[in-house]
Amino acid sequence: GRGESGAGSKPTGRKQVFCIGTLDTKLDEVLFLSDRVRSSLDSFSPSRVQITLIDVSVGTKETESLEGYALVTRKDLLSCCPGVDGKSPYQLPEDRGEAVAVMSKALVCFLRAAHGDGALAGAVGIGGSGGTALIAPALRSLPVGVPKLIVSTVASGHTEPYIGTSDLILFPSVVDVCGINSVSRVVLSNAGAAIAGMVAGSVSRSDETGKVAEKPTVGVTMFGVTTPCVKAVTDKLMREGFETLVFHATGIGGRAMEDLVRGGFIQGVLDITTTEVADYIVGGVMACDSSRFDAIIEKKVPLVLSVGALDMVNFGAKHTVPSKFDHRKIHVHNEQVRGVLIN
Repeated sequence: GRGESGAGSKPTGRKQVFCIGTLDTKLDEVLFLSDRVRSSLDSFSPSRVQITLIDVSVGTKETESLEGYALVTRKDLLSCCPGVDGKSPYQLPEDRGEAVAVMSKALVCFLRAAHGDGALAGAVGIGGSGGTALIAPALRSLPVGVPKLIVSTVASGHTEPYIGTSDLILFPSVVDVCGINSVSRVVLSNAGAAIAGMVAGSVSRSDETGKVAEKPTVGVTMFGVTTPCVKAVTDKLMREGFETLVFHATGIGGRAMEDLVRGGFIQGVLDITTTEVADYIVGGVMACDSSRFDAIIEKKVPLVLSVGALDMVNFGAKHTVPSKFDHRKIHVHNEQVRGVLIN
């Protein structure tokens, strides 16, 4: 990741991979990760991509420069969101929670601008629960297909708040992000190789990245019991020259489809499987929210709406099924998913 200090805030003429972390507390780990990314990238495409560090620290210690590394400083980052709350863009609120929110917003602004300028090849972050919460909104705001990864201590827990409907990858740190040791060395090396592989692939097909499909695209929702219908419909659509995107109706699937509708990637919807609505009403674990169908209506895309799997509510393992449903027929899909029939 060697480069002119401070160069990360200026155009370099090369695509950049941004390595993001709180340099006041995670400097050694970020430097190690960036070196592994650089080493892995050199094996794919030497010198085509620059590694640039981004400091998202909110403490009192600021990193102004790092010899041998391109760096986006905290001031560089905050300048992307001028006039936050009427204060100087270079000042953070004294309250830590407010400071994290401001820094997270600034990172969103910076990465979106870098992507808009064509400078962003990928982004990788590292952090505990706080760092992950700070970095994740910016990475998931990037379009699908842009390489994005966070090495995180919360990668094996409840990850939906961090990932949302994006293709952000959370990479388990296994041990806490606290120094370079025999375990973190292996984990960070693998994470560096992973993001480097994604970036190398993305750069090699850069002429295709970001283009809207030439074929009209139809979004389709599916569940196990609606698979035969969906298969027949998608086969027919493909023969007629349409591209189909199938979404597993697990709560997040419906939201992902609607996000792509809102972004203009989907021109029509076959909402065959609306089981998420049943979960929303009854209290299942694969529920949509009250905004379900809003994007489809707002964008006025052609819609065929059906009631697939609307006669069941989904729960997890056996102990998660409320006792009030004991008299109902329960279908065991697998050890982690049970469907309660409500017809």
